[in-house]
Amino acid sequence: MNAEEIAALITQAGHKDPDLRAEVASELPTALSGQADDPVLAALIRLTSDDEACVREQATFALGQLAEVDGPEIRAALWRRVEDEDQETREEGVRGLAVRRDPGAVPLLAALLDEPTAYVQTFNAAAVLGDPGLLPSLTKYDPADPGVSEALQACDPAARALRDAAAGALLEAVYARVPEADAALYASRFEANLTLSLVTAAHGVVTWNADGLLVRADGDPLRAADLVAENV
Repeated sequence: MNAEEIAALITQAGHKDPDLRAEVASELPTALSGQADDPVLAALIRLTSDDEACVREQATFALGQLAEVDGPEIRAALWRRVEDEDQETREEGVRGLAVRRDPGAVPLLAALLDEPTAYVQTFNAAAVLGDPGLLPSLTKYDPADPGVSEALQACDPAARALRDAAAGALLEAVYARVPEADAALYASRFEANLTLSLVTAAHGVVTWNADGLLVRADGDPLRAADLVAENV
């Protein structure tokens, strides 16, 4: 998106049509520059306080889930929405704080999990937050339901330690099988899963979901490393 397109998008954020403002809110994250004084970010934050609930909900979702940026102004905007009169906007505010690992989001997310129905986005946010305080609310759900097992693993210290140990063994096994490659294991601020990155002369940078590799290998780090070696 060029500068003119970005300027036009920011202008449309003030359009009188709420449906258009909501659409703009969903597009603004794609134009973020990452700079602290980014006018795109400022426009998105303004839309989270729009008079129309549909705009606030979309803007809060975009800021919380689509914009992988963090900072005091962003968290303040999300905190303002956790008491919004619109339920969906409140939920988006809570999930946005959770994926930024804000400890204040723990009781708010637990309250969402204690509702009669919880959405997969809430389980995903719980997995990123990874706080043991969420376990009592998570254990009532079926681990086979989408997102539940990942949230349980991330929030259970013992299960998380086992996962981290298996991932560490996977990294060592990859080094042994592909010694000429540069391998690394890392976690994104906004993701619950660990990522395995491999740099080779033939393929450049290749990444895998380390947790997914271990699942495919039935939890065996050596077999997971074989899966990596077969594809580089």
